[in-house]
Amino acid sequence: MRGNLSLLKENIVSVVGSRTASKEGIEKAYRLSRYLGRAGIVVASGLARGIDTAAHTASLDYNYLTISVIGTPLTKVYPKENADLQRRIGEAGLVVSQFPPSAPVQRWHFPMRNAIMSGISLATVIVEAGETSGALKQNRLVFIPQSALDNENISWPKRYIKRKGAYKFSKLEELIIMLEKARIIPSAYSKNTPQDEGSDIVHVYKLE
Repeated sequence: MRGNLSLLKENIVSVVGSRTASKEGIEKAYRLSRYLGRAGIVVASGLARGIDTAAHTASLDYNYLTISVIGTPLTKVYPKENADLQRRIGEAGLVVSQFPPSAPVQRWHFPMRNAIMSGISLATVIVEAGETSGALKQNRLVFIPQSALDNENISWPKRYIKRKGAYKFSKLEELIIMLEKARIIPSAYSKNTPQDEGSDIVHVYKLE
């Protein structure tokens, strides 16, 4: 691990999703992570392209705390374009890896990374689902967007929503209320839900 180990003792929520996320998905991840940080939550994600990058970037942009659980050794970076992001997280937050420095990068390391991320988190929010979103088996709360359930190209959300502790949401405002009811964030924060905070994101985070 590299960075502030004490972050593992804080309230952590994982924000994850598709590597090929839409502009709307990236904006939602950015808004949500910014909001969670303001509520005192440490945002965890996996340093992947798309949703993960947006989640980490929002935390760093607003000086909130973030944890990156990576699928490579600390000595390597994937994707390579996130090398500076990984460095910044190591300096301002925490980078977690279960792999020794000499380990090669393997595809199956990333599902293992997902299990670690779920294990350290009170809940996982899937902002925009991809075909290969990892299964979470630590009996933590999981929040799945309605858009994933409506997507005919992926089947796992429909199976997963039937599990205990899995909930669906349509809007971030609805998600915030659910996080309050689960006592993950203070109830007072629902009065300031991020309804209109997305308008400045394109200026802060360069969307592709």
